[in-house]
Parts: sequence; C-alpha cells; structure tokens
Amino acid sequence: MHHTHWSTNRVQACDRAQAWSNITTRYFGRLRVSSLDDGPLDASLDAFDVGSLRMYRIDAPAHHIERDAACGELPTDEFYKLVLQVGGRGIVQQQQRRVVLQPGHWILYDPRAPYSITNPERCTLLVTQVPRALLAGLRLPAPHAGESGTDNVAGLHGVFGSYLRALSDQLPGLPDGVGQAVSESVMGLLGSTLAETLRRIGEPVPLPSLLKMRARQYMMTHLSDPELSIQRIADALRCSKRYLHRVFEDDEVSLERQIWNSRLERCQSALAHEANAHRSAAEIGFAWGFRSSAHLNRLFKQRYGLTPGACQRRAAETRSGALTQ
Repeated sequence: MHHTHWSTNRVQACDRAQAWSNITTRYFGRLRVSSLDDGPLDASLDAFDVGSLRMYRIDAPAHHIERDAACGELPTDEFYKLVLQVGGRGIVQQQQRRVVLQPGHWILYDPRAPYSITNPERCTLLVTQVPRALLAGLRLPAPHAGESGTDNVAGLHGVFGSYLRALSDQLPGLPDGVGQAVSESVMGLLGSTLAETLRRIGEPVPLPSLLKMRARQYMMTHLSDPELSIQRIADALRCSKRYLHRVFEDDEVSLERQIWNSRLERCQSALAHEANAHRSAAEIGFAWGFRSSAHLNRLFKQRYGLTPGACQRRAAETRSGALTQ
C-alpha cells in the first residue's frame, strides 16, 4: 500500500502552524481550523491508499475544525467521512446533532453538509474517506455514530470499532497487495452495521447494494481457498447464483473475473517480495487458490505481460541492483 508520512517535527516552531495547514489542506481542502493549544504545534499525518479507500492516521494537539458555506467546494465532497477516535476525546456537531466520541468510538457523516469537530485535548484519529459510489443505494442516517449496548446493532458497531482500532495500529506494517482486501473488509462490516440500523428503525434495506459489499468481503476472506466459487458465495449469502450475477451486472468486470484478478494481484505482490525468494512461483500460486501452474502462468501473462517466474527473477535482480549501488 502506498504510504506517505508528514510531520511538523522538523519545522521551526514559528512555521509549524503554516506547515500543518498546508498538509491538511492537501488532503481535506481549506477548512476552518483553529488551534486550542498554546504549545508548539507538534502534529503528524500518515496517509494510506487502501484499495478504494483513503485512510489517514492523525496525531495532533487540541483543535477545532469547521466547515461552512464559505469553504466552497472541497476535494472531500466525493466521499463520506468515517472517523474513529483512537485517542483523546472528540465532539462532532452536524444537523442539530451533537456526538461525543470517546476512544474506540466512530462516526460516519456526509462532509458536504456544514459540520464542526472539536478535539479539546491531544488526539489520535483514524480518518477514512469512503467513495460515495461504494455506498450507493444506502440511505445514511446522518450523522451515524457507533452505539454501545448489548443488542445486535450495538454489537456490530462495537466489532467494527474494534476492527478499525486494530487496523489503525497495523496499517504502517501491512504488506503491499492487501489494500483491496482490507478495503472490502471495512466496507463489508460498515455495510452490515448500516443495514442492521436501517432494519431497527423500520427503513427499507437496499439488498443489492448490501449484497454486493458482503459478496466482496466474503470473496476477499476466502480468496486463498481453491474451492471459492460464485455458487459458494451465493450459498453463503443465501441467494441464488443467478441473482448474484445480476447484482454485479453493472460492474465493468464480472464477479468471477474479480476473484481471479484479486488472486493475481496477491501472487504478483508475493512474487516481488524478498521474503518469498525461496518459494517457487507455483507454490505461491497454489497458496492463493490456483489449482495448476499452467492456469497461473496463462492468466498471469495475460495480465502482466510476463510469466510468474520472470516476475520473481526481475524482482530479485532489482533488489540485487539496489544493493550494489
């Protein structure tokens, strides 16, 4: 996964406020931001491309953020925003609703509508930008915050919050090639929590949108299983194979092709990794659900223009060349 780190630590104290403004504007647009801390602005931001999602781990002193009509259009308007409070306390206000976030709590909201966020103490946040197309068809209760309690909805919210918190700690160390799998897992859990919330309040649940998210999550979870098939996914989701095909008919690539493309991506990443230099291409292919080396070679060459073995040798030569420079 592509990872970029930004920090004010190496900037002179008098220039840190402007440096931090430049960093946050780059990713979130020109919001109204004010510091609530008199000390030096010691802040950092780690940006990750996680499949179709954008994730940011932010560590910053007490501050206040506001979006109003004067901010105009922002680059984040094409996304919903999902915020997990990792550390510190946050207060989100939007549409006459006030939500207090304690560590482990999360909220999903539409950043196009005016809102404000106050972190009255030093905080750590995991901010996820979710493309609107991924939640197409779901009517979002806005803003939607994770709940505590013992019923089914609260239980799902708690599981999702725990997953996001663990993910925020592990993101920097995740290997290349797992971004899409992580993305699908996040969307599957988010879709399930939203669907259960809609059911509880008596709102209709758009089954095609939810089914697509769950199908992709199941696919990514079982990608290494050679028995994974459209029929197996349909059985797991309690729908017909025909209906599952209909749900994905608007996608540019069929669900079956998505399975093989995802397997190829995992193989390509594994073949290029130094830790797998001792493993054969066939062994790596079998680990990601391929049944024969001939099938792996044919699909791999169609997609990447070279055989898996050639990909592995090229990666080894690149590493060797880097060591001799």
